Amino acid sequence: MRLLLVIAALRSGGAERIVVRLAADAAARGDTVTVASAGGAWVEQVLATGGTHATVPLGRRSTLATIAAVRPLAAVAREFQPDLVHAHNVRAALAATLALARPPARRRRRPALLTTVHGLAEADYPAAVRLLRRCGGTVIACAPAVGRALLDAGLPPHRLDVVINGVAVRRPSEADLAGARRRFGIGDRPLVLGLGRLVEQKAWPTLIEAARRIEGADVLVAGDGPLRGELEAAAAAGGGRGRFAGQGDDPAALLGLARCVVSTSSWEGLPLALLEALTQGVPVVATAVGGNVDLPADAVILVPPGDPAAVAAAVDRVLHAPGLAERLARAGRAAAASWSLDRMLGAYRERYLAAVNGRP
Repeated sequence: MRLLLVIAALRSGGAERIVVRLAADAAARGDTVTVASAGGAWVEQVLATGGTHATVPLGRRSTLATIAAVRPLAAVAREFQPDLVHAHNVRAALAATLALARPPARRRRRPALLTTVHGLAEADYPAAVRLLRRCGGTVIACAPAVGRALLDAGLPPHRLDVVINGVAVRRPSEADLAGARRRFGIGDRPLVLGLGRLVEQKAWPTLIEAARRIEGADVLVAGDGPLRGELEAAAAAGGGRGRFAGQGDDPAALLGLARCVVSTSSWEGLPLALLEALTQGVPVVATAVGGNVDLPADAVILVPPGDPAAVAAAVDRVLHAPGLAERLARAGRAAAASWSLDRMLGAYRERYLAAVNGRP
């Protein structure tokens, strides 16, 4: 199979990690793989899997940028001659649809198209579905809640499939844990951990405000992004109770040190960081948005978005309520098989073969 994966960029992020995993799995199965994106730090990971990378200008979020990417993407498709194009998120799907509509230099069968939606802000679903209805192929939601939102916005049910995000978690060694303690200045106080990009979607100011109400714990966010300076300044102005420590190279080690993982996002798909935390038995406090609501009710504590008091109260329960953290940890580990990496890769493989062979 000749597989073309299309994504806006290959920077740090959940969708990007899944693309790298899909490229590695396909290459290991003997497929020929190319990833088309605007580039980024993770291009090297694609190349390390045996795949190739083609640069197309999809990095900026605008209609004009998406249209500008069509001609370069069409050239990639003509040269690569894929059997299957797997687009990730709506702009990539639109660019791929328009690119595949351009007359090829030499005609083979038109490649099959799949699109994975990795989550959207609630208000964006109607416009996204209007575009997806004009694109071909099956739309795959990364979580049941994302699928429900797509259906509610008008996506025809026969166009929808669901493949739940998957993770594989390496158990950190004692040396890994000690290195993370040194790098991030983690002492003996309980660690309350946030993991993710420093972007508006993640609503980290909610955690900054909550940190002022969390007593006796160290609140740390590991991640990077365009809002880092602004968030660091806000945390310092709030008394320095929350710290933004930059990108962590080894999230498994940080999870191994954490007593609680917190996600304050205003919207989500299905965050890999939360799946990794639950797999390692780390209790999770998360906003009741997107795929978070599909997580096992006995493994997470869900709170309303934008409510620092609710976040602080939930974290306090995890840290101090007798037996609660242990019950949450057991439930998370017990459910982890539902979101294993092998299960996700196998499910996508089934969809790839069905699409290439012309089956729905």
